[in-house]
Amino acid sequence: MHALYLMALEPIAETWADPNSYGFRKGRSTADAIEQCFKFLSKSDAPEWILEGDIKGCFDHISHRWLLTHVPMDNVILEQWLRCGFLENSKRFATEDGTPQGGIISPTLANLTLDGLQSLLKTAFPSRKEKRK
Repeated sequence: MHALYLMALEPIAETWADPNSYGFRKGRSTADAIEQCFKFLSKSDAPEWILEGDIKGCFDHISHRWLLTHVPMDNVILEQWLRCGFLENSKRFATEDGTPQGGIISPTLANLTLDGLQSLLKTAFPSRKEKRK
């Protein structure tokens, strides 16, 4: 089921994705990120900062409410996946937030959650060129 929904959701996620987001995206790699950094840093008006994020516990702490409100898929199915919990040593643990660990759709759900971060950072930290305007 995850794979079937992913086939429908992934093209939407790619359309909405930040242009310089490289993690967990089809056809994107570390080499692509390095190439983009080189292009930006080679310019005379190069940015002062390049941010690389490794968000601790990202998959574990994504809000179910946010996902159910913003992810364009059947909310009943998505909510069942998010709340189904997990088994460890034959003991069931409930899930109140986060995405299914190891689920094929989890990276796409995380990327949908983080989309828009690039534009927020651009607003919070304008380039030198934008500051002069």
